[in-house]
Amino acid sequence: MRMLFINISASTAATMKKYYEPAEDSHLLAEAVGKYAFGKVLDMGTGSGIQAIASAKKKEVKSVVAADVNNSALKHAAAAAEKERVANKIAFVKSDLFASIKGKFDTIIFNPPYLPQDKGIVDVAIYGGRHGYEVLEKFLDGCSRHLNGSGIILVAFSSITNRQKVDEAVEQNCLESETLQEKRHFFETIYIYLIRKSPLLLELERKGIKNASLFEKGNRGVIYLGRYNGKTIAVKAKLRESKAVATVENEASWIGRLNGAGIGPKLLFAEKEWLAYEFVAGKFILDYLGSCNATDAVDVIKQMLRQARKLDELGVNKEEMLRPQRHAIVNGSGKIVMIDFERCHMVTRPKNVTQLCQFIARGYVNSLLRQKGIAIDREKLLAAAKDYKREQTEGNFSAIVELYHAI
Repeated sequence: MRMLFINISASTAATMKKYYEPAEDSHLLAEAVGKYAFGKVLDMGTGSGIQAIASAKKKEVKSVVAADVNNSALKHAAAAAEKERVANKIAFVKSDLFASIKGKFDTIIFNPPYLPQDKGIVDVAIYGGRHGYEVLEKFLDGCSRHLNGSGIILVAFSSITNRQKVDEAVEQNCLESETLQEKRHFFETIYIYLIRKSPLLLELERKGIKNASLFEKGNRGVIYLGRYNGKTIAVKAKLRESKAVATVENEASWIGRLNGAGIGPKLLFAEKEWLAYEFVAGKFILDYLGSCNATDAVDVIKQMLRQARKLDELGVNKEEMLRPQRHAIVNGSGKIVMIDFERCHMVTRPKNVTQLCQFIARGYVNSLLRQKGIAIDREKLLAAAKDYKREQTEGNFSAIVELYHAI
């Protein structure tokens, strides 16, 4: 295969080691490579070339791309490959992580630099960033775009790197990991991970959803953001450890039904284990009320009340109106969008409007509105809410809405 070299300046080279000399982590990773590597292989940060050469020697491996940001490392690795008589199977590419990498691979190998940065010393062969894990985080952020669906990633790292941060980065990118080796070596523990795309990520990619990344994790569900048809969307999936039953299916069903009434984010996909809807960019209701003017605050409150009224008319209880601060978002157009419908259910006497009135009548919210010059008589509001609770007529609802106005 053709070898590609790009010269780097002498000043840059002077601050680097020629390449990372194989150590205990390299040999442990090479063992895993010997067992698991297959197909088209990418050896990221090839260094001495040990992993690229180990891959090229396997009959299950068709081809290898050995990448490194250090030109000296590439030259050394190429010479080592010639000596081992596998150079014809390896292409050498100068690349800063995935910057110059094209295509997808069945196996991606990475033994990242992991030492926390020492002030005044530049050596990309050993320093992984300020805390030591930043380079590996960046690698995991970009690996999915270059990994085939059935592909694997083999990674070596140290306890110095902060294992928790590595695990978080794996989850952040909708991946799954398996510990192949965990070995104590002097003052550190070396870990060898086998990483795959999670079943959820594979499903999302089949639907054409790209760049899935963790956005928020709750008690029952987890939300990823992704790109679909040029737009940002939200993907909500059930937490594996959650004992809640059919929450995703219930939410998908309700969002689909309520979209027809102009309530909720637009539903895009609904599967058994996950759902996807258009992402709502904006501010949570209390954050918005704290920053907007009085006129806009009154408008948003009335919007919320009208949506709560629609839910009551449909005989639906949302079960979030007493605490809607994380369940209602005001988008850039000033429109209120309710989210989180997993607890929705049919009832004979819905409580959405009355619960929302109780929320607004609370001391903090009431005080926040008064600071903006919004006149709300708390006693009149609660009395009007009682009338509405007794008889949910349009007249009683209008009496609630009419209480809101700017001074």
